[in-house]
Amino acid sequence: MPISKVRMFRMYVQEAGIHQIQPFAIYEHQRIEFAMRKLKVVVCGIHYPVSMMGYFIRALERRDDVELITVGPFTGNQIPWGGGMVIDMKYVKTPTFPLSPQLIQAGKVSSQSLEVINELRDVDLWLEVDAGFYIDPKPTSGIIAHVATDPHVLNYDRQRQLANYFFCMQTPYMKAEAGDFYLPYAFDPTIHFPEPNTEKVYGACIIGLQYAHRNVLVNVLRAHGISVYQNLGVVYDDYRRVYNQSKIALSWSSLLDMPARVWEAFGMGIPLVTNRVPDLSTFFVEDDHYLGFSDASEAVTQVKKLLADPEMASHMADAAYRKAIASHTWDHRITQILETVKLR
Repeated sequence: MPISKVRMFRMYVQEAGIHQIQPFAIYEHQRIEFAMRKLKVVVCGIHYPVSMMGYFIRALERRDDVELITVGPFTGNQIPWGGGMVIDMKYVKTPTFPLSPQLIQAGKVSSQSLEVINELRDVDLWLEVDAGFYIDPKPTSGIIAHVATDPHVLNYDRQRQLANYFFCMQTPYMKAEAGDFYLPYAFDPTIHFPEPNTEKVYGACIIGLQYAHRNVLVNVLRAHGISVYQNLGVVYDDYRRVYNQSKIALSWSSLLDMPARVWEAFGMGIPLVTNRVPDLSTFFVEDDHYLGFSDASEAVTQVKKLLADPEMASHMADAAYRKAIASHTWDHRITQILETVKLR
């Protein structure tokens, strides 16, 4: 069995004598041991059966250098969005330390009530994935990294004050003067992937909250004879299955946000027609990776364009997939966080 660097260093210490160790050697020894040990990471937020935080957790679970603990209000298979939804129990993941869902109304929990739990002491990283819930006052040990998942609709001024590192997921809502870091949405390659042998059933698909402008687009497309799958509460494997049954993925954000739906469409290799938002052009090129629109009329034109030219649609989807899989999975985002906070 090869001798590890740490063991070699210790053998050197024993042979040379402690008085001969130079500061650099001590630092190198500490660096190696730190790199080899597991990081204790606590992820805190609202534990809905489907949430942005869930993808952070899945990506952290795939790492062998992390001891993961999850904590926060737990809603079982219930989601309050869109008037309330009940998700299949097979998709429910219970947090390590579930808290009462009644805390959601308060929007926060005190660090004192968490740090009485032995497992929540001596933490390397508190990762708060905040869709309306955070820790205040902040924990007394460890680095506090705060992820603002919904800066287009929520105010995060207090959270910026508490965090050591604040990650904003939409550049139009970043505060440069506050030192925000940009952390885009992403896709999960174990959930959102192409199924090339799946039969196409729908002309287009959009799953998510049914805002008025989305409903208008769906109705106009249907009036033009294009079959559109529109629903809410279809998640994970079922979500992937329906999108892969569709020739085109649709996205129309609520404001200036670039939704996770965009990344997921790219990850599944589905040709995308989306409204233009500022962050799109940071990563992707219109007409090469997607077709854009500014209103419902232009969206219909773009959908018809792709449906009429399957070869162009296929090339576009493949180019977007290759770019997305190379650097835009949730695994990439977790690595970005750990490197930013200097834990890796």
